[in-house]
Amino acid sequence: MVIMDINMHYYEKKQMRIPIMTLTLLLLFIVGCSDESQQAGSVETSTTVTVEPVLKTDPVRYTRGLKLYQQTCGACHGKQGEGAPGWQQRDKQGKFLPPPLNGSGHTWHHPKAVLLDIINNGTLRLGGNMPAWKDKLSDDQIEDILFWVQSQWDKEIFQAWYSNNQAVEDNVSQ
Repeated sequence: MVIMDINMHYYEKKQMRIPIMTLTLLLLFIVGCSDESQQAGSVETSTTVTVEPVLKTDPVRYTRGLKLYQQTCGACHGKQGEGAPGWQQRDKQGKFLPPPLNGSGHTWHHPKAVLLDIINNGTLRLGGNMPAWKDKLSDDQIEDILFWVQSQWDKEIFQAWYSNNQAVEDNVSQ
């Protein structure tokens, strides 16, 4: 009978050791993985959230932009924004031909303010051939055209443009 009591006592101790060891390991893991600044009582003051820029989907705006683009821009820049053939070469007057707007040219290198200025005021003052559209199109129509143009850019091009545009806007606002 004495032997049985010793074995029972040993078995009960062994059963208790497993939950205690598990709890100890869990506490060590939590303490070891926690942020030291929070252990010291400091408060996190800022949170950085990275949002990948994506051109919003708006079928109505896309359709309006496409229609306006075809009516006002397509004759020079191409029906799908592909630009005039030989657009990188100067014509006989020394002017460049209309560039592509579909992401294969340099349009995406310009921040939005520059793109809007070019559409509104044209490039005649800069030695180009593009007419000013500010007296022929409303601001909303110009935004629709720009929306359609940007929808032709692939994801990487749009993200590069977006990052550049944000940097310019941040510099302007400071």
